[in-house]
Amino acid sequence: MKDKDQTTIYSKIFNSTVVAIGITDINGKYMNVNPAWSNFLGYSEEEAKKLLVSDVTPKEDRKNSDLNYSLLINKKVPSIRTTRRYLCKDGQIFWADLHVTALFDEDGKLCCILGLFVNIDPQKKAEENLEKLNSQLSRTNLELQEAMKKLQAMARKDPLTSLYNRRVLEEAIETEIRRSSRSKKGLGVAMCDIDNFKIVNDTYGHDCGDIVLVQLAKVLRSNIRISDIVGRWGGEEFLLVLPETTVKGAMGVIERIRKAVSEMRINCSEKEINLTISLGMSYQSENPQRESIVAEADKALYRAKKDGKNRGYCYQELEF
Repeated sequence: MKDKDQTTIYSKIFNSTVVAIGITDINGKYMNVNPAWSNFLGYSEEEAKKLLVSDVTPKEDRKNSDLNYSLLINKKVPSIRTTRRYLCKDGQIFWADLHVTALFDEDGKLCCILGLFVNIDPQKKAEENLEKLNSQLSRTNLELQEAMKKLQAMARKDPLTSLYNRRVLEEAIETEIRRSSRSKKGLGVAMCDIDNFKIVNDTYGHDCGDIVLVQLAKVLRSNIRISDIVGRWGGEEFLLVLPETTVKGAMGVIERIRKAVSEMRINCSEKEINLTISLGMSYQSENPQRESIVAEADKALYRAKKDGKNRGYCYQELEF
């Protein structure tokens, strides 16, 4: 094939390919560009010859672009394949897959830099959108997990006092009964009730009544052992599960709670409210029974109320 024919073929390829081609000198000034390059960047061939590579590079990317260019002209690398951004004449920015090569003359002297790129902006944006979507999905998943945890906690807690609710208490009694049957260690179940709570609501209002319940819950929680369980049984009644203890130890917890409540001073509506509670406990040491242990605690509580309130009784120590 004649040199003229080869030149013609090269010229046709240069002008018709969809791959953008830009040729620059060692200073980064464009010497020649093909129609695809002009189409992507918006500059005519004549306008391109007045530009430097830095002119079509976003400002924040120029340092990295200069570094790559330096590697080529200083013969550190023969070519570079990279993904980079281009700045168009109209200010738009797009991503491109670039393959740039240093070209040398017969004497081995660097004569120019050949850059070929294809516009991959749609693919890049699709990847970015996918990353954003994955990130959003991850955040949503974490938010849903947190919401599920909160819902599970809400299903187990009394919304006012944040103590366990009745359903959880019933499960705890069943669990501790089985544990007591295996370990042969005693189990205490106690019920406590605020004395004259109706008077508190009628005198100070239900908002103050709620404050009283919340403050009482704090005292109950802070005066039990780590192994004990306390929750709101209903209304102004609270229930305590006291596992693996002696009757003396369980009564010690009850008396400590009773005393702490009697010393409470609750401020509400510029009034100071004093409280007392009555408590009743059932203590079963061998094969405790769920129905009887709660019923006995309730009977002991009734007896404490009947005998003057602000006291705690153990069912097994009473005479009926």
